[in-house]
Amino acid sequence: MVRSSRRSNTGARSTGTGSGLLFPQSLVLGGMAAWLSLIMFNNVVDSGTNIALIGQVLTMEGLIADPVRGVGLVGRALPEGLAAPALYAVIAYQALSVVLLWTATVAHVRLLFGRGDGARATFVGNIALCALAGLALMFLLGGLWFGYWIAMPAVQQVHFTLLIVAIGAMVLVNMPRTTPLTGDTA
Repeated sequence: MVRSSRRSNTGARSTGTGSGLLFPQSLVLGGMAAWLSLIMFNNVVDSGTNIALIGQVLTMEGLIADPVRGVGLVGRALPEGLAAPALYAVIAYQALSVVLLWTATVAHVRLLFGRGDGARATFVGNIALCALAGLALMFLLGGLWFGYWIAMPAVQQVHFTLLIVAIGAMVLVNMPRTTPLTGDTA
């Protein structure tokens, strides 16, 4: 079993096996990695659906058709031809995020088996979850620019949910995996 003997400022030492948080941390990271892998796979094999949806956002067709809502925003519309390159950029970002999430999952699973470095696993987990949160923020900010919350409010809810899940997972991954040293008082 790999154990670090470095003392933290809390009078505890970091251990390879942790305090029982490794399983839920691994489960959440692995679940998010599998979920985003499936989304990325779907975007690749059914790109036409998402090109059409991204095209609707970029061209702002839902707002242009409405004589009242979003009239002041329609000047931001872009040509539909940019939908495919936008999707391919999203897929590339998703691929990077997927690799990071699977790497973080493996790092945490290794800790479950007494191998690896807890600080590295937490660091990689943070990077992976920041990439996931960045994806959600990219969708939220891009969508806000094109007023998608007016024409497609349910889509915005999904992106907010993804951001909240990523933040919650960051909290879980950053919870200390420590055990008190013998003779230490807290």
